[in-house]
Amino acid sequence: MVEQVTLLTSHKGVDLHAATARRVLCDLPGGGERLLALARAEFHTFWPETEGVAGPGAEQLTVDRLLATGRYFNPNKHHYAHFRLAGSGGPWAGRGDGCRGAALPDGWPGTPVASDCGVADPGLLERLLDAGPPPAGAVCVDVCAFPLDAPGPLLSGVLWRLMIGPGAADMLAVAEALAVTRRARHGLLVNPHMEGWLIAARGAIGPGDRN
Repeated sequence: MVEQVTLLTSHKGVDLHAATARRVLCDLPGGGERLLALARAEFHTFWPETEGVAGPGAEQLTVDRLLATGRYFNPNKHHYAHFRLAGSGGPWAGRGDGCRGAALPDGWPGTPVASDCGVADPGLLERLLDAGPPPAGAVCVDVCAFPLDAPGPLLSGVLWRLMIGPGAADMLAVAEALAVTRRARHGLLVNPHMEGWLIAARGAIGPGDRN
């Protein structure tokens, strides 16, 4: 069984990247008016050797080492959370079309292990993102964007959480349209020419949802 280990970090205080992106997205056609909130975290994820599946150098990676280097986490600027997910299906990059809008692994990012945001419990990701539950009729959609040509066993990217308000026939499609830049004034957060993205709705939104 392939295990995935993920370190997520978020800014303390206001994330200006997310705040600026939300202002732009709200003015875009195709659903911008339904964007209620936008949260952001950076992720650094790897697949240590499990049943013979590993990338070169993966056995040397640990979350403690990532936290200690100063490259991925600054305790003066960031909060962090460490997760582990069993049965993740293996590395994301290199899947061709399988990493362009496919579903995030079920239960991603997995079981909370440790954090500076309090107890490692099921609500840890929401605390890290400073994101409460959506109001009635709304849904949260997570989009993980990452470079398609990332070298080595460590994959770094950005987790965007879009809260889409009620009223859209397909809220998952609205979130993906806002996230992925298909043409001018259509999408902002993911460059499909250079990045892959995986997506999941957090909550039941009807048949055919990717979660």
